[in-house]
Amino acid sequence: MNRPQIIVILSAIALFFILYFGCDVQSKEEKKIATATALTAETLNPETLLKDKTAALNATQSVDIQQLTQKLSTENTPSVLKQLSGAWHKAGHEEIAAIYAQKVAEIEKTDEAWSIAGGNYFLALQAAEDKNLRDFCGKRAVDAFQNAASLNPSKLEHRLNMALCYTENPPSDNPMKGILQLRDLDAQSPLNASINYHLARLAIKTGQFEKAIDRLEKVLAKEPNNQKLICLL
Repeated sequence: MNRPQIIVILSAIALFFILYFGCDVQSKEEKKIATATALTAETLNPETLLKDKTAALNATQSVDIQQLTQKLSTENTPSVLKQLSGAWHKAGHEEIAAIYAQKVAEIEKTDEAWSIAGGNYFLALQAAEDKNLRDFCGKRAVDAFQNAASLNPSKLEHRLNMALCYTENPPSDNPMKGILQLRDLDAQSPLNASINYHLARLAIKTGQFEKAIDRLEKVLAKEPNNQKLICLL
């Protein structure tokens, strides 16, 4: 290797160390965003949520849940997990109730258990105002209903619930995903009361009253005594 080549290589190495160790290429604002993102990724997890919500319990709730938690340490069964999920639901903390419902589903491995877990996460999603918590619950609800659908593909309800999760918390890169899934389900199962109920409800929310009325009337011609549809109409 001749001298010019050595100089080029040494210069490149020196430039690398200067850029890597000597220059701060992020602005202060970028640093703040990066730090906030990292903290969100680290702190928004089941363990942290459980710790925060436990601190928010009143005395009665705390005693009941503490007793069940102690019982769980020696008896990690679906029965105890269901009791804990119910206790957290009663305390008004749906996201924690959902976490325990998910643990039940992971043990039982049935579409019904996963659907219950998804339903709990969906309730938590509807109640949540914080975006990070909504995203946490929304993603887990979708995952739960996907698991339910994979175990029982013929049950329309699981795919319908998954679509409703997307309408409740639309992905930023595909805000129409839930509505498109509902329309796809409608094409596969025309005049289905549940699908058309939710499509009509969404049409009303966006001021498309004529479309909502048309949907409801068509299904009511088939199911004239469907009180849910009559009420919405």
